[in-house]
Order: sequence, then structure tokens, then C-alpha cells
Amino acid sequence: MNVLVLDLDDTLVDDTLATRESVTAALTSAHIATDPTVIDNAFTHIRKMWSRHPHRRTGPLAAVSGWEALWLPHEGSGLPAAVDGSLRVYETQVWTTIIESMHGDPTQAPAAARAFRAYRRGALRLLPGVEDGLESLRKDHALWVATNGLPAQQRMKLAATRLTPIFDRVWISGEVGAAKADPAFAAALQRAVRQNGQKICFVIGDSATQDLALAGNGSWPAAHICRNQTCSVEVPAEAAVAHAAALDQVDLVCGCARTTSPSA
Repeated sequence: MNVLVLDLDDTLVDDTLATRESVTAALTSAHIATDPTVIDNAFTHIRKMWSRHPHRRTGPLAAVSGWEALWLPHEGSGLPAAVDGSLRVYETQVWTTIIESMHGDPTQAPAAARAFRAYRRGALRLLPGVEDGLESLRKDHALWVATNGLPAQQRMKLAATRLTPIFDRVWISGEVGAAKADPAFAAALQRAVRQNGQKICFVIGDSATQDLALAGNGSWPAAHICRNQTCSVEVPAEAAVAHAAALDQVDLVCGCARTTSPSA
């Protein structure tokens, strides 16, 4: 069977909304009143502090976001002890900075860090349309997932949302050694399909900078998940990009659909 390559975060598993909910829960635990502006400001601090972290570009952390770094596993992460220790310090520093910026009590930072971790883990869930979409897509294709992040974290998400058995192969930037937007990631996929005598029919994902870049690097068609209904992403005129609001609305035109032989 030919292959569909699917993104994980915000294509299959909720990331953006779940993270905002988790930041809200963390700040509420620190007795900080929240609104959308407060949450946006918290994300600004998270991005800024992660961009300056000494291990921001260390190995598999190179493709990890600042908010993802706030709930990476402490056990079985595969990271050196010194790096893991620095991430634990980073968590508390981030929440201290955010709480102080909102005139709260910085001694609540450790509790906020724990609250974020607990809520974010509990907020792992599939996005609407994913179960039906995967059921339909897997009828005629092998499914591969391609995701940026720490391998232990991304595999945990797949297991927690019961997606692991759905996928024939799992490709994670921390194992490939390159982010999805890097041509080296596409090259790794290309080698794999050639070895198996397959081809990649579509890349499906929500990110223009990562998923559409992966498709472009491999010269593969793409389906862009645009959950805001109106897609503002600009793509080159020559690019083969379809758009859908959810996975169960993706319409593939690749000629891989099974045909049923007429009964004798």
C-alpha cells in the first residue's frame, strides 16, 4: 500500500487549545485571574525564555516548543542528566517570571509548574473528526506519522490517545536528527518508501512552516488542515495543496482507492 504521512500535534491531537487551558489552570492554581490577554502574555514569556535556554538547540530539543518543554517527561526522557536538570529549573523559572509579571506570589511557581504538568497530561485528546478520518484513510493507505519533538514525549501522546497501533511507522525529529521542515527529514522518508516499493501520496498537517514544507521538500501533494475554516496560509501557485477543516473532511485524489471486482 502507498503511504499517507500525517502530522501529530494540532492535526490528530489537540495542542493549541489544550495548552492554553493548561496555562489557565496553572495560573488559577497560583491565584492569578486570567483572560485571553493574560494567557497571551504568558505565552510571550514562555517563548522568550525558551529561546534563551542554553539547551534550546541540544539534540532532540531543537524541535521542541517552549510550552512543550514545560511538561517533558522527567523519567525515560533519554536526555542527559544535566540537560534534564536544567529543564526542571527552567519550569520553575518560567512560572516565577509569569507570576511576577502579573503581580502574583512567586512562591506559587512550583505549584503552578505541577498544575500545568498535571492538567496538560490530562488534556490529551483527539481532535474532532480524527477517529472517522483515520478509519477512512487507512482503508487504502499505510499510515505514517511525522512529528517534531522529543521521542519519549511524542510516543507517550500516541499511546495515551490510542493511536500507536494505527500507524505503520512513526517518524520523530528527535530520532531522524532533523526537523520536518529540513530537507533531510523528507530524504529519510523518501529512502524508506523506495526501499519498500511504495510512494507517498499525501502529507497531511496543519503547519505551513513544517508540514507543507515537508511536502514541498519531497515534491508530494499536501492536505492542509485549516481549523479556522478560512485558510490564510499562502502557498506557491504550483504547489499541490488541498484544504480541509478536519481530518474526516480531507478529500484525497491519488488513485489508491480499492476497487471491488464485479461478482462472477
